[in-house]
Amino acid sequence: MRVALKVRPLLLLGDGTSAVEALEIAEAIGDFSPLGFVNSLTRPDPSATIEGLPVFWVDDLPFGPADCEVVCAIVTTQRRAFIDLMRSRDYPFASLVHPFSNVSRRAHVGSGCIVDAGAVIGSNAVLGDYSLVKRGALIGHDDRIGKYCTIGPGANIAGNVEVGDGAFIAQGAVIREQIRIGSGAVVGAGAVVLQDVNANDMVTGIPAKITRSGVNGH
Repeated sequence: MRVALKVRPLLLLGDGTSAVEALEIAEAIGDFSPLGFVNSLTRPDPSATIEGLPVFWVDDLPFGPADCEVVCAIVTTQRRAFIDLMRSRDYPFASLVHPFSNVSRRAHVGSGCIVDAGAVIGSNAVLGDYSLVKRGALIGHDDRIGKYCTIGPGANIAGNVEVGDGAFIAQGAVIREQIRIGSGAVVGAGAVVLQDVNANDMVTGIPAKITRSGVNGH
């Protein structure tokens, strides 16, 4: 006898290309029923649609927290304000883990995360709430990834690395084992990190060196 899957209504926070990618992940998982996209910056036209789904203004949602789950599909770590707004309204957050990713059964994926196809999360790693792991990114064993982080496509984080809240690890960056990346730091595309990065510093290059201070993710 076939057992019917529970259908989980889902709102996608954001209406850009990453939100469409999140829609595809939800479709691949199969037990979500996408309701539409939500914009918090610019009120959309009432007839606006993406992929045949409506685009809602954040203050005019026809669904309450008892009606659906939400997930934030905005790549910049500045998505935190949008997430915190929806949390203050008691919306529950879903996590989307692509079936073509490889997540260790000993790893922990927090609430409101999105893990793209081809990503690998190693044993005993922890992915903090509301973090994004883009396609093909590698998170090593025993890593601790904070909340609101973005791990870009093809980034490679070795084992026993700590990444602070709101950090942005760009495409193709490589981080050596036992490194600490501070909160709000940015590791530039293709950088090779061989030493700790302080909070709110941006590092680029091979080996990575500080190119700016006072950043707050990206």
